[in-house]
Amino acid sequence: MGSAEKERRRQLKNAYKNAEQAARSALMPITEQQLESLVAFVDERVVAEGCDHTARFAEHWAELHSVDWDTLEEGLHEFDGYCDCEIVMNAGPDVVFR
Repeated sequence: MGSAEKERRRQLKNAYKNAEQAARSALMPITEQQLESLVAFVDERVVAEGCDHTARFAEHWAELHSVDWDTLEEGLHEFDGYCDCEIVMNAGPDVVFR
């Protein structure tokens, strides 16, 4: 396989990865700035109170910001954010919007 073919395959692989990431990011119903706010809010509360393996802090943030919780919860689940500590670890803006 020549270098031109290797380069073409690399470009195709990168394009596929980018498209896949964009499709996943589109499932997040809030902006990058809102997600930063959510993660900071949840992180602060998890540090203070611990995680009880629910998304109670994230749900509270959604209520405070008039964000539909069911839709947000689905988006967070796409990034393995099933409880508050997982949201902080797995669903931050650096992961969702990279």
